[in-house]
Amino acid sequence: MKIHLTRDSIAMGDDVDASHFHTIELPENVTIIEIVGAIINSNYLASIAGGKASWSLVSNNPIAIIAQQWSQAKILPQFNHSLGSLLKDAGGYKCHINYHAQLDPDIVCSVMSSN
Repeated sequence: MKIHLTRDSIAMGDDVDASHFHTIELPENVTIIEIVGAIINSNYLASIAGGKASWSLVSNNPIAIIAQQWSQAKILPQFNHSLGSLLKDAGGYKCHINYHAQLDPDIVCSVMSSN
């Protein structure tokens, strides 16, 4: 299975082509939690000085909050954890990662959980 990713840029001078496609290939029987872990481990997300970047992973709906300072992402409670809820793309699924600068990831999680 292929996960096609795009993400927000963190700064024009440092990250000019951030929105380009990045593909992760995973086994067919992968779970949403494993997809999020693979994205984190892929080094696709930019690191920022100070180590406090906040990101949200979306595909049709918000899926998870990822924070540079957290050891693992937080899956949003309202998200349907089936692969069928992801946005389908040619040959796989499409996800986008929003950058929330250095906003406290617990605040991002709280706001995104209320939707």
